[in-house]
Amino acid sequence: MKFNTESPIFQFLGTMADHVLLNFLFLITCIPLVTIGAASSALYTITLRDAREEHGYLIGPYFNAFRENLKKGTTLFLLYFIVGAVLLFNYVFWLQMGSSISNIILIILTLVTALYLLSLSYAFPLNARFENTVKQTIKNALFIAMSNLKYTMVLLAILVVVLVLCYTTSICRVAMVLFGFSFVAYCQSFIINKIFKNYE
Repeated sequence: MKFNTESPIFQFLGTMADHVLLNFLFLITCIPLVTIGAASSALYTITLRDAREEHGYLIGPYFNAFRENLKKGTTLFLLYFIVGAVLLFNYVFWLQMGSSISNIILIILTLVTALYLLSLSYAFPLNARFENTVKQTIKNALFIAMSNLKYTMVLLAILVVVLVLCYTTSICRVAMVLFGFSFVAYCQSFIINKIFKNYE
């Protein structure tokens, strides 16, 4: 009996196996926590490549991208983590105040948080695709997010749906551990590649 390796079933199984492996590599390289930025950059390096139909090996290219982005990716992650922690602290603090001044500050915080999330949506894909300083990467991320709001909303919507599903269903949480992070990044990469074409 001969198996047709070009059949949709075999291609689907092959794609799933790649995502399971890529997801495993991502989770392993995230274990020190501080390396989440480098791991995210390496993940997008592979998913952006695959979304362009430039398929190839996974393990070697992933670890090469991880090493190349270790310093800048880690710096990006720490900056976004610190800013996020400061925003969260301020939200908790001013929510407890319950004054008219606190309401104004909360509105400002909401706007700043929106800009923060918009920038975060593109920071690591940009780090994976282009050579720039950390400062320029953050500026470009915000510029691209604001210039492509329709696509940016789609990217954020994907994340919101995944977060809601993970919060409400245990199956989704298991799926995220098995292949979810790589699959979500892969789905986003089709949109991101379309946007990046305008800047390459």
